[in-house]
Amino acid sequence: MLKIEGLNVYSDNKKILENINLEFEYGKLYLIFGPNGSGKTTLAKAILNDESLKKEGKIFLDNVDITNERTENIAKYIYYSFQDPVEIENIRTRTLLMYILDNFDEKKILNLGKDLGLPEDFLDRGVNYNLSGGEKKRFSLLLSILLNRKVIILDEIDSGVDIEFLNKLKYYLDQFKKENKIVILISHNFKFVKELDIDKVIILIDGKIKYVGDKNILNKIEEYGFKVF
Repeated sequence: MLKIEGLNVYSDNKKILENINLEFEYGKLYLIFGPNGSGKTTLAKAILNDESLKKEGKIFLDNVDITNERTENIAKYIYYSFQDPVEIENIRTRTLLMYILDNFDEKKILNLGKDLGLPEDFLDRGVNYNLSGGEKKRFSLLLSILLNRKVIILDEIDSGVDIEFLNKLKYYLDQFKKENKIVILISHNFKFVKELDIDKVIILIDGKIKYVGDKNILNKIEEYGFKVF
């Protein structure tokens, strides 16, 4: 279980998140939903202990306090797909994957890349270099599959992509659940998320949790907006 207790988060001395209390269980898909600037990405970064943030409260993974653990250690258990992945021109993707994967199976990786719609030569390019926005999202999904972490956080991975990729994403979200992972999706895509087998929706507005419950709330938000809160 991933557990967050009494979390307050500050950036540049401004409070971004206030009194966040959440529990995430294995084998379930969670949707974090809310207006732009509500703190969704900040919450994800706080879980990974982003050094640019100041935190109060506690974060536990399987009853182990990871609140102040080094980000690189947390990343051994939690995968976070950045909303805007960085480009690293001078490090080849092949080199990166050989370093971070326990078992580098090039044939398997190339087949998976092809299935996800990545360019044939993506392993020989710099990491995310010269990839379109949609291709970067495809590479993020590829990493989430290959790294096989306990917890997967996907930040806006469903934006700026085509329907074919959304179908692939939906399939792998189901697979992650079957593999008993904690899956956290941050999204604005009403049409897409309503098709998913979501276990809990978390509504975040102005840095505060306004709702935790089933996905029927999405119909109300779609009709009336976030003013329902």
